[in-house]
Amino acid sequence: MTIIKALLAAGLLSVSGLVVADEFKCVHEQETAPPLNQQAEQWFQQGRSISKERPANWTEVARFYQQAAEKSHWKAMHNLAELHLRGDGVVRDTNRAIDLYMEMVKLQVPLGYYDMGVMTQRGVGVVQSEKDAMMFLLKAGDMGSPLAQSRLGNIYIYELKRIKLGESYLRCAAHQDDAEANYELAAYYKIVDRNYPVAMHYYQRAASLGMKKGALLVENTFTDGEFGYAKNQRVVKAYSNISSQLYKNPDLRFPDLAKDYPLPPHPVQGYHADKDINWKPTGRDDDY
Repeated sequence: MTIIKALLAAGLLSVSGLVVADEFKCVHEQETAPPLNQQAEQWFQQGRSISKERPANWTEVARFYQQAAEKSHWKAMHNLAELHLRGDGVVRDTNRAIDLYMEMVKLQVPLGYYDMGVMTQRGVGVVQSEKDAMMFLLKAGDMGSPLAQSRLGNIYIYELKRIKLGESYLRCAAHQDDAEANYELAAYYKIVDRNYPVAMHYYQRAASLGMKKGALLVENTFTDGEFGYAKNQRVVKAYSNISSQLYKNPDLRFPDLAKDYPLPPHPVQGYHADKDINWKPTGRDDDY
């Protein structure tokens, strides 16, 4: 019996998600993922801290992740599986990685469904199947995985041409403070919707969440005067400094970036192409 059939038999995966609705109900990962054991979280953070050292003691990292995983810490399970796939600090063992991902699925962890989707799409450790991979991806997205929602958003926008549905997926992921999702949503507004001030807003958010290329995009836009913006050395200097800081320390975050270094309105579209030219952002979550 294949993994996908076993999951269907156990009721852990539903085929209903393959019938795509016109609307997407946004669910956030924190609403569905199991709570984390406090002691296991401490071990997990110790492992993460060591993993950032250069050179990292991967054996120690794996030991802490293993301890946390034994207490059903799903983030540790995910990271430990990656170590097994690479052979860092542990024996390289694809089957062990699959076992960890499957344990996450049994715990109803959105990230576990996403991980299994990736493995199934690539055919690593399991039978390759685009259909089964999509089932895992849809389940993960419905449960709130921002990684799955970002991937699905791009699939619907650029491959299936279901623009609004794809935008809904990307927006849901971005509003979970996922840097990559904010960057992808910005790209949608720049490339497809051509709503440049909204695109800049989400590139700025990506930068505030620690994504260097978000800051670089803003910097380059105002260096060259792209997308109808005037060149602006004040903005260039500020976001060049942000990207330099993130290059040195990728763990930095800038929660007040929009307030500390606001972007000027677009000469034609203002602060939002779909709103009155005199509209200004209020700082609320529903502004964009």
